[in-house]
Amino acid sequence: MAKSRTLPHYEFLKNFPNLKSQSVYYIFGPENYLKDIVLKKITKKYQSAGSEDFDSIVLHADTDSAVNALEQLEMMPFMAKFRLVILKNFDTMKVSDKNLIAEYVQNPVPTSILVLTADKIDERTKVNKLISEKAVKIICRSPYNSTDILRWLNIEIREKKLFMDNDSKELFTRSIELDYQLAANELEKLIIYTKGKGNITIDDVKETVGKSRTNKVYDLQNEIGKQNLKKSLTILENMIANNETAVFIIIMLSRFFLTLWRIKALQKNNISNSEIENRYIPEIFYKFRKEHVAFAGNYSDSNLSTIFSLLLQADIDAKSLNLKDEIILEILVYKICKS
Repeated sequence: MAKSRTLPHYEFLKNFPNLKSQSVYYIFGPENYLKDIVLKKITKKYQSAGSEDFDSIVLHADTDSAVNALEQLEMMPFMAKFRLVILKNFDTMKVSDKNLIAEYVQNPVPTSILVLTADKIDERTKVNKLISEKAVKIICRSPYNSTDILRWLNIEIREKKLFMDNDSKELFTRSIELDYQLAANELEKLIIYTKGKGNITIDDVKETVGKSRTNKVYDLQNEIGKQNLKKSLTILENMIANNETAVFIIIMLSRFFLTLWRIKALQKNNISNSEIENRYIPEIFYKFRKEHVAFAGNYSDSNLSTIFSLLLQADIDAKSLNLKDEIILEILVYKICKS
């Protein structure tokens, strides 16, 4: 593993058990749930049973100085092979403290492991450039689409020695929000519901994982894709009644129409519909790819250009005008379906 390379969390976790020890790990990104998972894996590898209180420490950038961290790193391990020093929220440290950590990283103590966590890395700064040259960097992104949730689910069920068939996985990922922590909570509910039997069926998913906001948005997208104004407004009314926000709906509809726009662009480049379905829209479950291609046929380039303008204006209105979400969204859906 090249230390200067930034690895997505799933690639790092897959290869980590077979990798040589590194002196510095840099875990960053907006997804705290994933950062915790990566941190636990690293901690488990470098801690020895009974040595936790002697050979590892967790420091916080807002309360601990770089000098304190360096003192901990220079201590010899007592029982374990390595001393583990975790410095959280490194990006919030003072520049002078960051510089001290960057200097240490150039010549780390061979018996210590330093783990930095941060919400983001500014690669333009000298500090992060120096650290990036030496550290193993792991990025923890929020899920962009259901494919990311499915990848997470496959890893979890493999580690937990569970079985779910493809239909059960599909229903699970379509029935939850794009949020790893919520997905983990729902999976735990399933395990409890099935009493640890190990086999999770589609009926189990139906019983425990209720239709969520994302699933309702899919219903709304499908009816808009068909340009069915009446059903679209009915679904929208139900979503508003359940306190769904205009901003969330606008974001999800924007993603939907970006997919349709991409399909049309591919078609213009003489990519066949079957190839588009099989290769170019992995974020859409395979059972629904054909209908998305059909939806794209319902909207011309001119329609899509108008729709993106409508979505932008609705987003501005939702964030700045003193109008009810219901009014903004109903006008938006009406104009989209009539475009």
